[in-house]
Amino acid sequence: MNNTAIFASVKCLSRILFLIIFIVCLVRCNSNKTGNVDSESLDGKATEKNISSNGFPKFEFTKELHKFGDVSEGEIVVCDFFFKNIGSKDLVIKNVETSCGCTAVKWEKKPLGVGKESRIIVEFNTEGRYGKQYKVITIFSNTLTGIDELVISAQVK
Repeated sequence: MNNTAIFASVKCLSRILFLIIFIVCLVRCNSNKTGNVDSESLDGKATEKNISSNGFPKFEFTKELHKFGDVSEGEIVVCDFFFKNIGSKDLVIKNVETSCGCTAVKWEKKPLGVGKESRIIVEFNTEGRYGKQYKVITIFSNTLTGIDELVISAQVK
C-alpha cells in the first residue's frame, strides 16, 4: 500500500470511530434523561403520579409566554411570571439564564415550599434593538426535568 491509500484508510476509520462515539453519547444522554422515571411511565414521560410519588417539586406557571407588543426603542419593559410549587418537595431555583444580555431576571433565591407561590421578574432593555424580538429565559431547578423555559417577545420600533 502506498501512503495515499494508508492516509485514506486512516481518515475513513477515524470518521467511523467518531460516528460510533457520537451515537454512544446520544444513547447515554437519552437514557440519563429518562433514568429518574419509574416503571409506571414506560415512555419516559412523567405523570402527576410519578412526580408526587418520587418527591419532586413542580412549577405551575400562570403563563409561560409574555407578549409586550409594540414598544419604543430605548424603553425598559418589565413583566412578572407568577408560579406555584404544586409538587411534593421544596422547589429550589438554582439559576436563571437569559438568551441575551438585554434581558435581566430577579427571583427569590430561597426554597419555595409545597403549595407556595412566587414570581420571576423579567426586565427587557430595548436600547439598540429593532424589529421582532424573542427572548428565552431558562430556569434551572430541582424539578423532575431540571429545566423550564419562559419566553418574552416584543416588536421594537
